[in-house]
Amino acid sequence: MADQWELLVEVFNDVEADLVCGLLQSAGIPCRKEDSDTLTGAMRVIGGQAFEIQILVPERLLKQARDLLISAKEGAEG
Repeated sequence: MADQWELLVEVFNDVEADLVCGLLQSAGIPCRKEDSDTLTGAMRVIGGQAFEIQILVPERLLKQARDLLISAKEGAEG
């Protein structure tokens, strides 16, 4: 049975999306980036980021992924 992908977080640019996905992947959590709007890709080419990028994870790993982001944020605020 294929995993159902669930929204973990929305970020505002490609750099932030890559950082979040890198953190998730380093913990063994697969992630997928999707544009929040069908025009986002076109708008990015034309003039930069216009809409959020959604970070999705498998539903069965959603809680683990949320906990990881919370832990990372708390560590950064240290």
